[in-house]
Amino acid sequence: MKGKLRSLAVGAAVAVTAAGLSVLAGGGVAFAAGGGGPTPPWESLAAANINGGITFYNAQGQVITGGPLTAGGLGAFAVASTAASSTAFTKATLQIFTPVSGQDPATWSGEAVSLSQTFPNTAAPAPIGTTANPVVTTPDGQATLAQYIATFPNTQTAAGFVGLYDVRLKVSGTGVPLSTTYWDTVISVNTTTNTWSVDFPDFTQNTTTTLAASPASPQVAPASPVTLTATVSPATAGTVAFFSGSTQIGTTQTVTATNGVATVSVTPPTGTTPYQAFYTPVVGSADIGSSSNMVNYQVTVPLDATSTSLAQSGGGGPAGLVTFSGTVTDTTTPTKIITAGTVNLFDNGSTTPFASGSVGAGGAYSIPFTYSSAGAHSVVATFVPASGATVAGSSSSPVAFTEQAPACTTCTDVQTITATVPAGTISISTPYTATNPLNLGTLQINPAGTFFTASAKLDPNAANVPTAGQSPNPTFNGITVVDTQSGNLPWTVSAAASNLSDGSGHPNGAISGENVGLTGLTPVFVPGNAIVAGDVTTTDQAAASPPVGPTDTGSLGLGGGIAHAIAADSAQPVGTVGINGTVTLNAPTSTEAGIYTGTITFTIVG
Repeated sequence: MKGKLRSLAVGAAVAVTAAGLSVLAGGGVAFAAGGGGPTPPWESLAAANINGGITFYNAQGQVITGGPLTAGGLGAFAVASTAASSTAFTKATLQIFTPVSGQDPATWSGEAVSLSQTFPNTAAPAPIGTTANPVVTTPDGQATLAQYIATFPNTQTAAGFVGLYDVRLKVSGTGVPLSTTYWDTVISVNTTTNTWSVDFPDFTQNTTTTLAASPASPQVAPASPVTLTATVSPATAGTVAFFSGSTQIGTTQTVTATNGVATVSVTPPTGTTPYQAFYTPVVGSADIGSSSNMVNYQVTVPLDATSTSLAQSGGGGPAGLVTFSGTVTDTTTPTKIITAGTVNLFDNGSTTPFASGSVGAGGAYSIPFTYSSAGAHSVVATFVPASGATVAGSSSSPVAFTEQAPACTTCTDVQTITATVPAGTISISTPYTATNPLNLGTLQINPAGTFFTASAKLDPNAANVPTAGQSPNPTFNGITVVDTQSGNLPWTVSAAASNLSDGSGHPNGAISGENVGLTGLTPVFVPGNAIVAGDVTTTDQAAASPPVGPTDTGSLGLGGGIAHAIAADSAQPVGTVGINGTVTLNAPTSTEAGIYTGTITFTIVG
């Protein structure tokens, strides 16, 4: 690269004030303000001279929006967004200028960074080669951006000027001087990263291009034709070109905003071939071109067929060492000597190998195995080639044999027995029912004359004469607990009394369950039974004294709507035990006369 610099300055009338540039009235800019940055402040001042924007392309015809400062010019091609105003214009030149705040853009210092070039350029890739718009090929021996910046640095500190450079494309013709109007794009330069990027106008839409191949890789040679499909997202107008390295595959395909899919057919050679697709938007578009993923398509050479033999020696009884051996042979002409790979042994149709061995010299293998028990076997040997081998795997025919049981001098025969321990049950019962209640008799006024009271034994045989229908027990007949639970589990007995009522519904026609008590609790043991003295503990629950009224909300006695613990077995042996005691009922003197009925609920929890 020659690094040729030619200073440019073009005079023009412009009003300059102490505050900076005054805006000239005139035509508008031919492209909209972009989003890459705020509109540079000089764009409106130079609007009358601007025909439109400039799009930069790489050598494959893709739009680029930036690049390094030291690798040539602004991409490979610079293309004007619109056609020249006259057919007399047949040549294009690319220039760069350094903005200066408060100075007419027409007087800025700059240089041409390309030679004057004839357009259209039909040798360029699509869409550049098919456009009639002015085209400049860069670089063409002129200065790199780094050289230009070193010669014409931007030292501005004013807002909207820092780090920016004005790129202009002008046209001329044979006998026609360089145009005063131009196409214009502003670039931003980062001297820390040594890169440039388009700052104005903005390319507003990024695109992505994906490439897929069908049928999928790999294929075995000779390969069948492969369809390469490129999908541009979002779908937008432009072209897609397919490449393998620097060689284009097929012709450039057109995509539209309704169909962003392009295809081409190619027959890949043997080996691995890279394919890539490049999307290029139409000239003047706000879209950004994109490169697809690389598809490395593999076509492999056919694998040589092999055969695997299998023989068994030893075994047959008694159970012990068996040797499996054989040879893996290349059956393709010309043959190859197989010296690498693995042979796996499978028995009786199993998909899991029970032994493995390596293939050695001449494809031979030998695998020893010791059986621990008798049985019938059908063994198959399967050859697995080493990684990267050019031969295929194969399996042997099955080899059947029977392994006898080993002889013994001290033989054992293990038998299995089973038995079930029942879970068992736990129950609680009393001799009283709704038709055979525990009758406390008639309540009597206590000696102090403050309330009524009556008591009765739980066991009708203990103090009371059994009534008809009762079954006397010579030992006990109060509460009976029968425990047949396995595991020696503990249990607890609780009692809860309801309110008693005479059925009248009168306020004084009820007696609170708190006035019911159970005291004098005593366990009664069955002679010879597993539950013995000391195993069961009891807890008395005395009736409220003085008695409480029917609307009391406490939990005295057996009342309050809660379960009151009266007995427990913590020693946990199974068996039967009785529990006797005295039921007491107290009633306020305000209680009206009548027969009162209620319940005591006994609950056992194991």
